[in-house]
Amino acid sequence: MTGRSSRAVTAALLLCLAAPVVVSCTAPAGPAPAASALRETTAAERATLARAEKLLTRDCMRKKGFSFWVTEELPRSADELFPYVVDDEAWATENGYGRGIRDRREALAARDPNQVYFRGLSPERRSAAVDALNGPEPVGLEAHVPGMGRVRHSDRGCEAEAQRSLYTDLPKWYRARKVTEALDIQVQSAVVADPGFAEAVTRWSACMRAEGHAYASPPESRRTFLRSGAEGATATATEEIRTAVAEARCAASSGLSARTLTLERVHRKRVNAQYATEVGDRRVLENRALGRARDIVQKG
Repeated sequence: MTGRSSRAVTAALLLCLAAPVVVSCTAPAGPAPAASALRETTAAERATLARAEKLLTRDCMRKKGFSFWVTEELPRSADELFPYVVDDEAWATENGYGRGIRDRREALAARDPNQVYFRGLSPERRSAAVDALNGPEPVGLEAHVPGMGRVRHSDRGCEAEAQRSLYTDLPKWYRARKVTEALDIQVQSAVVADPGFAEAVTRWSACMRAEGHAYASPPESRRTFLRSGAEGATATATEEIRTAVAEARCAASSGLSARTLTLERVHRKRVNAQYATEVGDRRVLENRALGRARDIVQKG
């Protein structure tokens, strides 16, 4: 870390701490089950894996003389839950487009004890803490990520040590995780570029106009209520909820929700087949890590 300014070090650290932690598993001795025989892990199971990784990271950082807090995951945003269109009327009735969720996420991130702790360290101590967490340089792990090219990370540091403890084969996990995370973006891009999606959006827009909301697409309506600054503040919570509820109803009646589900399955199957090795590796690793992760979480 020599030669880096404290500002650059802090920025790199905060980016790391703000990013969602995706964890997986460790493979015990013995032959791995066929990936085709394993299901994808659920959101709750991945949350368990993520918490186990944080607990292992905490213990590692303590051994190196630093503090690290196991924080709760941030509430999921509307973009994460509904990448194409808000189609859950009950959720829309409670949250609108999730402006309140966005504000809570920002408040929680600003109070994150790890960020506060690292910012409070001296430049020299902060540099050492970043090295302890992330490793001294991005060497040891490498993956060729679709749409991004080659990415690298250190195979040292507490983050890498925690992941190695969960699934043993750290290089395989790094490749599988980085590639499969990128596939979500590929699938979403393919869905919105599909002519069938555009046809359904046209019907959705006509439904919204009939409800008194002139929007050409779901992203346009969402931006109206989630934009920052004074322009976004002019929209009331009541207007946001009313529009989001209309969007959800029109997503159902126009067939947009059903069409996106169909297109998701089609493009997910195609993309998963293209990257079958990485998809299979992640599925095997996550399933085999669950038992160990549950034990770690139970011990706390």
